Amino acid sequence: MRRRISDRGHRVGSAYALTTFARVLDGREDELEAYLEALPIGADSPFARIDTLHIARVQLFRALVHQGPKQRKTDTLRHTHLVFTSTIDGDLEPYLDRLCAEVPECDEWWGLCAGYPGRVDRRAFRAFVRSIQAPAGLFRSAMPDASVVEVREALAVRERVIDFAVEAQGLSAAELQARFKERF
Repeated sequence: MRRRISDRGHRVGSAYALTTFARVLDGREDELEAYLEALPIGADSPFARIDTLHIARVQLFRALVHQGPKQRKTDTLRHTHLVFTSTIDGDLEPYLDRLCAEVPECDEWWGLCAGYPGRVDRRAFRAFVRSIQAPAGLFRSAMPDASVVEVREALAVRERVIDFAVEAQGLSAAELQARFKERF
């Protein structure tokens, strides 16, 4: 498979956006949808294993929505497509290597798509993902130069400050200052 698009437009600061569209094998749509709905979220999500991943989403597109009177022709899909999007720190190739090594669930969702070679051959896996990659379009990042680790650390500090503010209600100025110095 050959690379279809350049990296231009996929990067904002140190963040990289990956969007892919893979044709789901006919008759496997319901099975794939049930699998995706059963995937754990949060800390148990398969994506939680990758510490450079800001966000990821895997979903099915069965039909396209008509965009109103300005859209002259209604677009239709001949096949259901699996759409995978993610925003990461760093470059695409190391991310694909980690996805291949640490997220065996890839074989479940892309395994029901046309042309998927599996994760056994890492080069073939990367080539497959590159072959179904689409331009990122309107990619923006709220914190383009902050790593996932930095974002998590900032959120942890935010939680500590909120907890402190709740606990410190009604303290005198001297008690507030002493407790703040103790905690922070």
